[in-house]
This record gives sequence, structure tokens and C-alpha cells, in this order.
Amino acid sequence: MAQPIIWKEITTAFEGRAIGGWWAIEDGRVRVRTALAEKSAPLEEANGVWVAWRLLREMAAEGKA
Repeated sequence: MAQPIIWKEITTAFEGRAIGGWWAIEDGRVRVRTALAEKSAPLEEANGVWVAWRLLREMAAEGKA
């Protein structure tokens, strides 16, 4: 049976504005969702929160957060 995905809220500042989304770890990958898009990256040896924060800022730079 598959484990349920537990989504956590994340917020940071980007270019003077607050941006937010949700993040989770699934199958060794960090997934970040916003109202506009979703992005993922391998967890590797990094902290999941740090990877989620980086992905959220990348999405903001792309206009997807």
C-alpha cells in the first residue's frame, strides 16, 4: 500500500514580495506546488526544506509562484 503524501506549507520572500506553496518528499524527490505549477528535484543528501525553498524561488523567477 502506498504511503500518503504529507504536504507542508512553505513561504519565502522573492524580490520584495511573499511567495508561498506546498512541498512534500515522495520517492526520494522533493516536490513543490504553487497555484500555478509544480516542480521537483532529487533529495540527494540535502535537507528537504532547503531543496523546497530553492525550487520555490526558481518557480518565482519563472513567474510560476
